[in-house]
Amino acid sequence: MTAYYFVEISGPAGSEIEDLLHPEWGNLRFHSGEDWDVATGDGQFATPQSATLFGPTSCARPIRGRPGIVTGVGFTPQGWAHLIGINAATLADKFAAAGPILPGIGSLDIALAGATSDEARVDLLERYFAARSAARPACDPRIGVIATAVNEAEDVHVEELAHRLGLTMTQLARASQRWFGFPTKTLLRRQRFLRTLAQLLHPDGQPIGRIVDQAYYDQSHFNREFRYFMGMSPRDYFARPRSILRPAAANRMAEVGAALQGLHRPCA
Repeated sequence: MTAYYFVEISGPAGSEIEDLLHPEWGNLRFHSGEDWDVATGDGQFATPQSATLFGPTSCARPIRGRPGIVTGVGFTPQGWAHLIGINAATLADKFAAAGPILPGIGSLDIALAGATSDEARVDLLERYFAARSAARPACDPRIGVIATAVNEAEDVHVEELAHRLGLTMTQLARASQRWFGFPTKTLLRRQRFLRTLAQLLHPDGQPIGRIVDQAYYDQSHFNREFRYFMGMSPRDYFARPRSILRPAAANRMAEVGAALQGLHRPCA
C-alpha cells in the first residue's frame, strides 16, 4: 500500500468544496457524514457508496466534498494485485462498490464510521488487511519490476521499455493492462507528466522553464499534456485554491516522500 489517509471537511450542513484527484493508482475510500460526489467518465457527478473501490486513473477526476470524514487506502500496483485481486483494467478510470469485491468490507465500514481517532482507524485497517493478505496469494514479482521501470523511464518509447524488461511487445501490453490498467504508452505519458507536476509543486529553487524543458520538447507540448491529464491549463490549475489537494500533497511529501500517490515507489 502507498498510505492510509484521512480527510476531514468541516463546515455548516450543505457546504461544499470542489477539488480534483490527481491521476493515481487504485484506492479504497470510506466516507461518513454528508455525501460526496465524484465525476464519472461522461462528465456527470455520482455519489459513491460509503465503501468504494477506485481503479487507477489516467486523468484528473473532479470531486465535491461536504462535511464529513473520508478514510482512504492507496494501493501500489502490487498491492492492488495482491489485496484486491481483480484485473486493473476492469476499474480503470471507474469506481465501484467495494462490498462485492472485498469480503467483510461492510463490517469494516461500520467500524470505521464509529472510530473516534486516526489511530483507531489505522488499527482497524491494519487488522483487516493483515487478514486479507494472509488469505491471498503473493503477487507476481514482475509487477514491481515493471512499475519501477515505468516510474524511472525518461523519454523512453514502448519498444525500448519492452527490450529493457526482456518482454515482447505483446507481453508488455498484456501486463500493462492487467496490472496497471492502461496501455503502456499511456502509462509512460502519465508517469512523465506526474514527475513533472511533482517538481512544479516542489521546485526546490529550480526555474519553472528548466523543469518543463527537462521533460518536454517545449512549453506548448507540456501545455497539451497538462490539458490532457488535468482537463485545464497549468495557469488555471495553479490558480485554484486546491483546498484538498494542496495539504494532501504536502502531507504525503512529508510522510512518505512523494507528493503524488501515482509516484509512490513500489516496494516488495
